[in-house]
Amino acid sequence: MKKTRKSNGTLETLLVIGLILIIPLFFVIRTAAEQNAAQNTPVPSQPMEVNTPALPTAANTAEDSAMKPQQPPACTFPLAQTTTEESTSQKYTFFNPQVVYTPNPNDSDVEIVDWLPDNQQVLIVQNIKGVPQQKIELFDSETGERKVYATREQTEQPPSWNQESEAVIYPVKHIIAFKNNIPETTRQVWVSHGNPDAAQMLANNLPQFAVVVKPGNGQIAYFSNKQISKKNEVMQSMASAPFDLEQWNYRNLKSGIFPLMYDMTWRPGSSQVFLYTFADGDPGYTFLLDVDSGEICELNLDGWAVTARWSPNGRYLAIDRSQSTDRPVNPTVLTVLDTVTGNIYTPKVISQELDGERNIVGLAWGPDNRHLIVLGALLPSRSCVSDCYPDVRLYLVDFLSGQVDAVLPDSKFVINDMGTNLAWSPNGSKIVALCWPGLLCNASVQINGQ
Repeated sequence: MKKTRKSNGTLETLLVIGLILIIPLFFVIRTAAEQNAAQNTPVPSQPMEVNTPALPTAANTAEDSAMKPQQPPACTFPLAQTTTEESTSQKYTFFNPQVVYTPNPNDSDVEIVDWLPDNQQVLIVQNIKGVPQQKIELFDSETGERKVYATREQTEQPPSWNQESEAVIYPVKHIIAFKNNIPETTRQVWVSHGNPDAAQMLANNLPQFAVVVKPGNGQIAYFSNKQISKKNEVMQSMASAPFDLEQWNYRNLKSGIFPLMYDMTWRPGSSQVFLYTFADGDPGYTFLLDVDSGEICELNLDGWAVTARWSPNGRYLAIDRSQSTDRPVNPTVLTVLDTVTGNIYTPKVISQELDGERNIVGLAWGPDNRHLIVLGALLPSRSCVSDCYPDVRLYLVDFLSGQVDAVLPDSKFVINDMGTNLAWSPNGSKIVALCWPGLLCNASVQINGQ
């Protein structure tokens, strides 16, 4: 019996000692677990009731707001609601055009991009018959010589001439592979100095095709991963600016099943580009974007741009404006914005005596920053069953006075579907247009009787 009691006493002693050791250890483990849970569990900003959703904190609200697409602020103008002195009007005389470019057997439609600063060569895009490819060429309007700079998959985005590097900068739609007969593509930017086999890729996997060259400077700009990338005249990278196009798609527009594809044109003498797009079944956007800072504002042009051209001095923006929400975007009208005063001009280009749907199919600025040469098309009625060709005529437009004069009425002009049908040389001495029966016609221009 004594032995049993001793054993029991010993066990009791051990149990007491064990409890003394275990209890503090339990509280240590519990405290550590609570601290760990506190570090991994968001603390509500205020007491919550059961089944009541938590209100977002201020930080979360700001983050959500930053990710939600926003409408850019409206553009402002330094001399808004004022009248400025008009520039002196020049007098232009146009002489009958001569065919200077005849297609090769495998050539299809040609697109006129622009004159080079030498007033002699023209940058063109020559589509290839039977295949979705095109050649980028320089065409000499005096000698008829054609020089191929690059060949690429067919795309609507035009190339640009970089005078400082004497090279063509152009976007490329590169096909990676085919899946179920559907091509997988990537967007790229390339440069060619004249040898198509030595062309170099400047950027790959881009969200947009658009690439622009700054007039008289040689800088190029394009969109990369949520930023504006830039290169100088020798193709060295410059400081980029953060920018997300989707942040400004406040109407959540798409182009069918594809994302919106924007166009850009660089405003001379500035760091701004006119950024615009058209969406199937919806109005498009018309923005001014500073490629140095990423700052953006929205222009109210009572419609959206199909094509756009800056005046040589960078003050006026001319657009082929549409209000249609379906393709083809007919009808369109000439619209000119004065970026100093904010005034908008809409001269009536196509003769009002002509019956039918009017459409602007080409426009180019004269050297006086006041006149434009415009191709206007009167489209055939929808009930037409034969010989249903548009009536295409050339007009000289003084947008400030509203005066419109028909030019070369006996000449027959034709158009392509790209709106790249016309260019006026920088010194004003020549125009080049698509005409019949040749592919390109060159017309001399006399200024002020000289």
